[in-house]
Amino acid sequence: MPRIITGAVFLVMIILSVTISPWIFAALFGFFTVMGINEFYKMSGMLGFTPQKVTGIIIGIFTFALLFSLACGILPTKTLFVLPVLMLSIPIIELFRQKPTPTSDWAQTLFAPMYIALPFGLLSNMLFLPETHDFSPKIILSFFAFVWISDTGAFCVGSLLGKHKLIEKISPKKTIEGLLGGVAFTLLTSIPIYHWVGVFSQSQWLIISLLTVIFSTLGDLVESMIKRNTGVKDSGKILPGHGGILDRFDSTFLAVPPVWLYIVSIT
Repeated sequence: MPRIITGAVFLVMIILSVTISPWIFAALFGFFTVMGINEFYKMSGMLGFTPQKVTGIIIGIFTFALLFSLACGILPTKTLFVLPVLMLSIPIIELFRQKPTPTSDWAQTLFAPMYIALPFGLLSNMLFLPETHDFSPKIILSFFAFVWISDTGAFCVGSLLGKHKLIEKISPKKTIEGLLGGVAFTLLTSIPIYHWVGVFSQSQWLIISLLTVIFSTLGDLVESMIKRNTGVKDSGKILPGHGGILDRFDSTFLAVPPVWLYIVSIT
């Protein structure tokens, strides 16, 4: 019951945040960014690393805020150059920390904002129509629908027909049959999505759905690898019955960049 209630509330929060106002989206996903980076750093600490938590969170917030502002048209594109300059602070700070694993801590600190804040920032671009830049929730809702249907389809087909393991050492329950089921369900979903949203052609929606299901599956596996390496079942406990922010958005992190790149290439 806690899992069902949490899942329902979480789903409503996501839908409302992307349909009411981009600023509500920014507030909610800015919060998710901070919590997700904090979860990652806690797992890094379990492996003996000492990432720069405050620096990483600040860079994460700045990355998300910058990409969101660019999507809204508030800031010019040239402000992106501030981001790599800010990242240079990590190795400089590391000089004065004098920790036993400076290069590993540097890598851990930098990876978290890129893994979490960058996809969330790019996701904000899907809040706006490609040509007119008008606020419209349909594209981003379609993306989330692909992610959720891919996961549900893979679970259902894998549970019923799964025999051949996908990557057993990383995720023993995932099967090739489940993956194919997720692909089939997601591709079929692109048909009503095309008629509901428009904007792109039917073939383009098929490609978007295919990119989503492939990279969301890889994202799920990557987060499973991180947790298995750390020796934890869940990345956090903020969502009863579901784990942490990384557990809920693992599929999204790797799916957003290729989908965003494809949308940019066709508009």
